[in-house]
Amino acid sequence: MGREDEDRERDRDRKEKKEKKKRRSASSESAERSREREKRRRKQQQEVVNKNRKDGGGGMGGQSMFWDGFQWVPRADTGVANDVNASRKNRRLYLGNLPYHLGVTEDSFSKQLYETMRDRGMCNDPNQSPVLHVWFARDKGANYGFCEINSTEETEKALQLDGMLVLGVPVSIKRPNDAVSPAGMIGGVPVGMQMPGQGGMLALPAAQVSATSPIIRIAEILKVDGKTSEDDYNDVKEDMQEGCGQHGKLVMVAIVKPQHAQGNAALQPGDVYLQCATTDDATKVMRAMGHRKYDGRQIMMTSFEESKFMTEVKYLF
Repeated sequence: MGREDEDRERDRDRKEKKEKKKRRSASSESAERSREREKRRRKQQQEVVNKNRKDGGGGMGGQSMFWDGFQWVPRADTGVANDVNASRKNRRLYLGNLPYHLGVTEDSFSKQLYETMRDRGMCNDPNQSPVLHVWFARDKGANYGFCEINSTEETEKALQLDGMLVLGVPVSIKRPNDAVSPAGMIGGVPVGMQMPGQGGMLALPAAQVSATSPIIRIAEILKVDGKTSEDDYNDVKEDMQEGCGQHGKLVMVAIVKPQHAQGNAALQPGDVYLQCATTDDATKVMRAMGHRKYDGRQIMMTSFEESKFMTEVKYLF
């Protein structure tokens, strides 16, 4: 009996060693993919920087770059860099759903915004607050305000904090309608498509995306063909986890492969499904990442019915 116990113990040790080796191998492969992905991103950044230097005619190094959550992209040139007032417009943010009833003040909001940006590495100088001014509307029934950020780069980063919890209440952080974003948008709506009467400094944003389910479907984010490898699928999954996971809690990221779509016309290879913890998390992800580009193509995010996801999609993964 003692011999059998020893044999079982040895078998258990061997299995544990094999499992540890598998985990180390998987971790190593993931780290290698991350390194390769970062190399590609840096190469892409350098190519765009070099192109802008050539096109810039000897300027100050061409356009600056910023990380949009998925890739390095050039910051749009507004053509009015020397206009202080125009710069101020692009550094101003609209604040909505402010919890006045819970006692939020300009000073407390300014402090929280600075600390959140600092903790997430969004400040050009972590020892100096990028929040220059905060103003709250005090009209009866109002719960909105505005803030001015130190630089356009930090303003871009602050937009990623849309839905930030202030005293437990999610606060909207958007561009005002009279501030033109680098993507040619005004208040989140393409130029020329604003509602009549919009454009004043105190106007509310024209549109806000709201999820109707914790499930987000991203249409054909990967172009699948005969050359698509397992690493390509893994790269997309990890990019989604890193990029979208910064804005809302993700439970699962699933990417549809050809074998999943066989016999199921509703599934398209290359589609990605994000299962968020809550509908609020899904809203934050859609607001922060829905207007981005991935691999040079515009992302198309839509809410997907949760019950349908659970019965028709999730079991495949």
